[in-house]
Amino acid sequence: METLILGALEEEIAGILAEMENVREEKAGPFAIHCGVLRGQRVLLCRCGVGKTNAAAAASAILATHPSVGCVLNTGVAGGIGGGLRRGDVALGAHTVHHDYDQTPDGLRKGQVQGFDSEYFAADAGVLKDMRQALEAEKIDFRVGTIASGDQFIADNTVAARIHTEFDAIACDFESAPIAQVCALYGVPFLAVRAVSDDGGNGAVMSFYEFLHVAAQKNVRAICRFLQLRSAAK
Repeated sequence: METLILGALEEEIAGILAEMENVREEKAGPFAIHCGVLRGQRVLLCRCGVGKTNAAAAASAILATHPSVGCVLNTGVAGGIGGGLRRGDVALGAHTVHHDYDQTPDGLRKGQVQGFDSEYFAADAGVLKDMRQALEAEKIDFRVGTIASGDQFIADNTVAARIHTEFDAIACDFESAPIAQVCALYGVPFLAVRAVSDDGGNGAVMSFYEFLHVAAQKNVRAICRFLQLRSAAK
């Protein structure tokens, strides 16, 4: 079984790639996949690109061509919008939701996609448990909650507060929910692991680029320890 790790930006996957061994490259449609070994586990690493369509397209292309994938992790940074998250903390998505999906005139709840019973996509309980253990071992502060995704860079205090209130979300990003939805369709365990680079407020853009590398490195440590723990448990 392999672990698929998806990140939107080169900066979000570069640290993981640097830790991998025996790396070779494959293609799944237009997407490049780095295949190798990380902490004793077989890993597929892909930069999917920014946004919900890119994320869903990459996840679907890889899962369709690699049925051996047994777990999907979405790594990257996010805006912290609740739950006491501070810049540099890690948000674990026990649930993800599309904050910009609205089919309420058709009788669905805000964020609920037709064909699904809930607006929330639940993370795999076992993967979440192991990632919590990894973060604790690395002494990285984290919070567990809902990550809300949409094709919108949240850089407004009012908008951030609305998303937090509507979905009880602790962080917002572009890609977690669409990848979670694809994983739900394929029946593959999923977890979003997002380091907080900003607070989703008026200074979010400057904060994002200033802390992108620092925040992303927290995820590298967490994922490496996660895979190490899983390797030891075999």
